[in-house]
Amino acid sequence: MSELYREEIQARQDDVEPLRVGGVVYLNARPLIWALPSLCPWARISFDVPSRLASQLAAKELDVAIVPAIEAFRSSDYVVLSDACIAAADFARSVVIFSRVPLEKVRTLAVDAASRTSAAVSRILLAEKYGVFPEVRELPLGDDPASLDCDAILMIGDRAMTVKRPPLPHVHDLAAEWCSWTGLPLVFAVWVAHSPERDWSHVARIFAAARDRGLAALDIIARKAAADLGLSYTLCYEYLTRDLHFTMGPKEHESLDLFGRLAAKYGFVPANGRLRVIN
Repeated sequence: MSELYREEIQARQDDVEPLRVGGVVYLNARPLIWALPSLCPWARISFDVPSRLASQLAAKELDVAIVPAIEAFRSSDYVVLSDACIAAADFARSVVIFSRVPLEKVRTLAVDAASRTSAAVSRILLAEKYGVFPEVRELPLGDDPASLDCDAILMIGDRAMTVKRPPLPHVHDLAAEWCSWTGLPLVFAVWVAHSPERDWSHVARIFAAARDRGLAALDIIARKAAADLGLSYTLCYEYLTRDLHFTMGPKEHESLDLFGRLAAKYGFVPANGRLRVIN
């Protein structure tokens, strides 16, 4: 690690501006970011919800950010940095559809304003698996989901884990739905950067190393998160160690390829979009 660190410090000395990094504010991203300030001291890290980070990256207000995986398909100017990701191979716990009716009867769907990947996945699943195409509305940040008059409500992140549950009878974990339907894990978010012509390899290695250090510190991260969010340590620790995983392998790439094709089919991303991953 010391050799890697010296290489990156030298790379930083050639830069004029600090690296503008966007980090997801939710618990699920903490393992990817926890060690980043020490490994990448020239990074200027700001935090926001996934949808806003995607907008800031598109506006070139950020150089790189953890963004919803769907964003990686939306521009040929984007590259995915490292095999670090946020994914689930079954129940994710923090991406949930609450509904008044069975999913095959959903006619109106409210989607969390912070979401982009999960919003697309929910609509793809409803169309492909259940044959329904609901009217889609937005659940603004800060609004009480119980106040919405919709058949179903999609909620993500810490909000889904901490908000008072809407008084709706049906609860569906979106990752479990996707995994049951496809046999593949669901990848929620990845590191994405601008400018594929730039040599991002040193930054990609840092992000992978930061992920590895974060995974070695999940006990510390879970204890801090429990205090911050008012959740139990056990819930936070199991969420980070059992519900989620943070490395892209062949199954995750296969899932992203499928998701990209389906997202293009429904017009959520341009046709024939392909990911370019730099490790």
